[in-house]
Amino acid sequence: MIMMASRIGVIGIFAAVGFAIGFFAFLAFPSVAKVFADVLPNITVDQSIIFATLCGAIGATISTATVTAWARRA
Repeated sequence: MIMMASRIGVIGIFAAVGFAIGFFAFLAFPSVAKVFADVLPNITVDQSIIFATLCGAIGATISTATVTAWARRA
């Protein structure tokens, strides 16, 4: 069992939350990569790169916001 008071445990939980959000973003937003490809036709980027960037950005943003809110609470 992970202790909530443990710094490693809390960081692990936030990492898992960020990963889960990025994973669900990957599943929920497949059409976003096509929109980016249509909007920026001159940039030839593989859709998997766009997916990875989008999911990473969403996961990082929400994870950072969560950690910031948690840090301000303490």
